Amino acid sequence: MQPGEFPDIWYITLAVTGGPNLLTRPRYAGILSKHLNAAHEQQHIITRSHMLLPDQLLLLVQPFNTPLSTWLQHFTINTATEICEALRTDNQLQRQEWYSFFLCRNGQPAAAFWSSIEQLAVKGVSHYDELEGAMLLAPVKAGYVRDVDHYAYTWYNNRSGIKYKQLGE
Repeated sequence: MQPGEFPDIWYITLAVTGGPNLLTRPRYAGILSKHLNAAHEQQHIITRSHMLLPDQLLLLVQPFNTPLSTWLQHFTINTATEICEALRTDNQLQRQEWYSFFLCRNGQPAAAFWSSIEQLAVKGVSHYDELEGAMLLAPVKAGYVRDVDHYAYTWYNNRSGIKYKQLGE
């Protein structure tokens, strides 16, 4: 990359099948954190920003030593497999029912976990800022909080412990 060029950054959204209140539960947020942090530490990607919603993961990531498609394929398979195993043994009846109804119907729960995965190339600094702003507003728009400063699962409040490196660092 030449000085002044914008890096190869992608906005990724991953939605959970059936829209459960799941990803912000400590057990499941920890699984996502573990996999994102490992990829960050092993320099597969650089996590620039992240937002966990109960049923979605929003990311701004920069591929580093691994092509985005390769990393994303491994990430979605590995997180879905581990989350499904945790769901199988979850003590909360509602999550067990959701797991059985939505994910086990086809006999391959991990394959059914992520219902939607979208990728968008970030076109520059203003586009990055726009997407990061939309990420910040997501919990407000969804009605989880009135003020994003009170939402714990952003990159700056970071209750989930996901490692990140802001653009320009």
